[in-house]
Amino acid sequence: MATEASPAAPAAAVPDPTETLARVVESTAHLLATAEQFDDAAVREPSLLPGWSRGHVLTHLARNADALVRLMTWAATGTVTPMYTSPEAREDEIEAGVGRSAEQLLTDLRESCERFAVQAARLGPDQWSVPIEGRRGGPQPAAWVLWWRLEEVLVHHVDLDAAYSPAHWPSTFTEPELAMVAARFNNPVFTEDSPAFRLHAEDGDADAWYGVHCDPQDTTAPLVRGPSAALIAWLIGRSNGDGLNVEPHGALPKPPEWK
Repeated sequence: MATEASPAAPAAAVPDPTETLARVVESTAHLLATAEQFDDAAVREPSLLPGWSRGHVLTHLARNADALVRLMTWAATGTVTPMYTSPEAREDEIEAGVGRSAEQLLTDLRESCERFAVQAARLGPDQWSVPIEGRRGGPQPAAWVLWWRLEEVLVHHVDLDAAYSPAHWPSTFTEPELAMVAARFNNPVFTEDSPAFRLHAEDGDADAWYGVHCDPQDTTAPLVRGPSAALIAWLIGRSNGDGLNVEPHGALPKPPEWK
């Protein structure tokens, strides 16, 4: 089952709100174009997430937009407004929406995405710096809400299994996202322990090396290389690691669970 991306580790640079919102809007347009192709039979077909249909994924994306609107309302008003009243309420909202028609699912998604964009456009620089709390990780500047939405849209677009793959993720997303995923995996707040390994994206900054439970320069830990999108897809459970290489040669290490 899908889980929303965990907030980024505190060491990561806070995203620029204007730039990140533009990326959210662009990625959302691509997502909606895919969703428009589904008929009633297609939304009941399995997604790439175990136990979830495409209807589950579309409903989750709509409810996530609304949940993040609540966090932006928190930033705008100063009134604590959690994403969800409880984990059970979150699951119930998703299950309640999966039986709808393709048209109803699309309308819901389109309208929730619009609510998100409208609320995001209302916030100013001071409000983006207000501490809010997502589902994990403690207080963080509200500007992270935009990156969390970008993750949701891009990753779950892949989960719809409709000719959109991690290879379609833009480099403006994959390069910072790889660093953020590695940082999360080193933070026990987000994930459990795993074997130590290092990461290097062959299409990214040649000097950017990342360590999971080890120093990036610790040559005793295996090194996993490949395109940044392929590395992220493997790390977050969206691929089995095809296209990646391990040095010294051997099986890919098991990454921490993506929560």
